Amino acid sequence: MAGRTFNWAMTIFVVLALLLSTISIDEHDRELQKNVKKMEQLGGGGSIEDQCSSITFEDLFDYSSAIFYFEISEDWESATVTATAWVNGTSTDDLRTSLDSFLEDLFPSGGDGWISTDEREAVRAVASECIEHALTRIAFREGEAHRGGVGIDWKNTTWQSNGVQIEEWNLIPPNHAEKRDCETFGSSSDCFEIPVSPSNDRDCNTAIDASSGIDECRLELWMNATLMIPDVESGQQYTLAFNSSNVTQAVYEFTFPPTSDLRIDMWEECEGRDVSFEPTTHADAPIRGTCLGDGSSSYTLIENSEGNLIYTLSPVRTMGMWPSGEDIFADFTTMPIPIDEPPIWTENSPPDGSWFPSPNGGDTRWASWNSISEWFTDEGPVSQLDVVCTGDSTLNLRQSMDNSLWAEIPTTDLVEVTCEAVDSAGQNSGNRTWHLGVPFTISTNSQIMSNPHEIIVAKNVGWPTLQIEVGFSQNGEIGVSEATTLDSESITITVASTNMIPGGAQVWVSASGENVFSMNYVYELGIFKESLPPLISVSESGWDGSFYQAQGQFSDPDGESVSFSLAIDGTTAGSISVSGNSWSTPRINFELWESGEHSLLITGCDDSQKCSEVVIDINNTHLFEETIIEPDDKNPDTDTGILPAASFGLTLLSITIGLIYSTRRD
Repeated sequence: MAGRTFNWAMTIFVVLALLLSTISIDEHDRELQKNVKKMEQLGGGGSIEDQCSSITFEDLFDYSSAIFYFEISEDWESATVTATAWVNGTSTDDLRTSLDSFLEDLFPSGGDGWISTDEREAVRAVASECIEHALTRIAFREGEAHRGGVGIDWKNTTWQSNGVQIEEWNLIPPNHAEKRDCETFGSSSDCFEIPVSPSNDRDCNTAIDASSGIDECRLELWMNATLMIPDVESGQQYTLAFNSSNVTQAVYEFTFPPTSDLRIDMWEECEGRDVSFEPTTHADAPIRGTCLGDGSSSYTLIENSEGNLIYTLSPVRTMGMWPSGEDIFADFTTMPIPIDEPPIWTENSPPDGSWFPSPNGGDTRWASWNSISEWFTDEGPVSQLDVVCTGDSTLNLRQSMDNSLWAEIPTTDLVEVTCEAVDSAGQNSGNRTWHLGVPFTISTNSQIMSNPHEIIVAKNVGWPTLQIEVGFSQNGEIGVSEATTLDSESITITVASTNMIPGGAQVWVSASGENVFSMNYVYELGIFKESLPPLISVSESGWDGSFYQAQGQFSDPDGESVSFSLAIDGTTAGSISVSGNSWSTPRINFELWESGEHSLLITGCDDSQKCSEVVIDINNTHLFEETIIEPDDKNPDTDTGILPAASFGLTLLSITIGLIYSTRRD
C-alpha cells in the first residue's frame, strides 16, 4: 500500500512538473512574440527604427495646425525643441483610429475600434520612441551656400536618443458620452475606453452643451525633444535647409545664438523634386539662385532685445501635391551686404548672333528655364531677374510661369529677337540679338519601312551649316543612327532600320552647329514596319515502326515569338514542342489512320500573326501490306502435298494469326 501511494505521489509530481515547465516555456515564448510584434506595430515589418526612419512627425500625427520652437545652443551642437500640435474635427477620428491600429499587437484590446486609458501610456511611449528615429526635415551645413548635390549630406540632423517626450490632452475624453468600462481581461480597475470615432452627434464631453459650438473631441499634442546638429562650429556662414513636402498650417521658429551681423543672404523655395524616391547621387540638385517657387511659403527675420536672430518659417506644401515636393533653403552669413551690381552674362550664355532652332512652327518654347538660369549671374537669385525679349509683334514673345521663353515661330522664315536681364533695381545686363526659326523639314518617300530607309532633309533658307544625326525611334529607344553634314538645300540619308519591331516608328533627329543651340526632336512621319513571317525548315523526319516524327528549326526576321500548330489532313493533331529555335512533332502512330496518302501541316505564327507553313506528304500503305507464305518446292521428289503434322499445325497457326491481324486493321 505504501509503495502504491509513493508511485501515485511520484506520478502527480512529474505531471505537475511538466505542467509548470510547459506554462513557463509558453509564457516566455508569448513574451518573446509580444516583443517581436511590438517592434513591428507600425506596419510594414521590421523594428520601430526601421519603420520610423523614413517618416516624419506629420506622418505619425496628422494635425490641423502646429508650432515648433527650436532654440539653438551656444555651442551649435544641439537645439532644444518644444512643439504643440492641435487636432480638430474628424481628423481626431483618423488619429485615434491610427493609434488604435498601432496598438493592435501590443494590447489584446488593440485594433478593436476602442482606445482606453490603459492604452494611453503605450501610445505615448511608442510615439516617443518612433519620433526618435523619424526624419527631422532639417539640415544645417556650415560653409559655402548649397542646394544639395553630390557629396552633400541632406538629412544631417537627428533627434537625440531617449530625448523625445510626447504628451497629449484629451486623447481619452473623461466625459465622453459613449465611454464604457474596459472589457479586456486584466484591465486596471479604473480603466475606461471610448470609440475611436464618436457617434454622429460627436458628444465627447457631456459637461459641455452642444450649442456652444466647441469641438469636444479635439485633442492637443506636446513634444519636448533635443535636435542634434553636427559639424557646425561658429555659425558665421551656413545653409539651413528644410524639406516642406506635405506640410501646411505649421510654423517653425528658429532662435540662433547672438551672432553679430548675422543675416540671410538668399532665401529660396525649390519646388518640383520627386520625393517618392531617394536619389543615389543628388547630381540633379538645382543651382543656387535658380529655384522657382509659387510664393506659398514665407518667412520672417527679426532680432530680439538679447541679440538673438529669430527665423520664422511658414511652409505651405499640401499633401495633394505629392510626390512633387518642396525644399526651402536659407543661406545665413555675417559677410557685408554686397554692392548691387547689374546682372552679368555668363560664359554659358549664347553669344550675340546665336541660332535657336525649333522643330516645328507655331507656339513654341524656344528656351527652357534650365538653360536660361545659366545665362546670367547676380547678387540676388537669378530667378528674380526679368528676362525681357523684344521682336516683331507677330512673335507674341513672352515668359511663362516657369520662366521659360515662348514665341510664335514661323514655319520657314527666320526672325530676330533681342533679349536682356533686368534686376529689381532696374539695372540690365545689356542686350543680345538671336535668330529663331525652323532649320529644316523632314520627309520620306515611303511610309513602309525598308532596310535601309531613305529620309529626306531639306534645309530652310538662311540657316548655317548644321551637323545632323538621324535614326529611327520606337518606344523611346533610338536605334542605329546616321550622322552627316547639312550644307546644301536637300540631302537624302539612308537610315538602317535594324532591330526595329513591326509597328509604327518615328524619326529622331539631332542638330547642332557653330553658335547653334542643339536640338533633339522625334518626328512622326507615319512610317510603319511590316511584319515578315517566320522562317521554318525541316531538318529530319522518318518512321520508327508505325510511328512518324518530324523536327526542324525556325527563326523570325523581326525577333518576335513564334507559336506552332499541327494538323493532319486538316484536323488538329496534338501540339508542337519548342526548345530554343528548334521544333518537333510528337510521335504519331499512323496505324490509327486509314491506309493511303496523308498531309502533315506544321504552321508557325509570330506575334503579328504573320504565318508560315510546312507540308509533309506521308504514305502509310506499307503499314497495311500482308506477308504471303509460299510452299517449299525445292524437293519435288519427296513432296507428297501433305505437310507433316507439326508443320501443318504451325502453318495453320500462322495463317490464323495473320487473318486475325488483317481483320483488325480493316
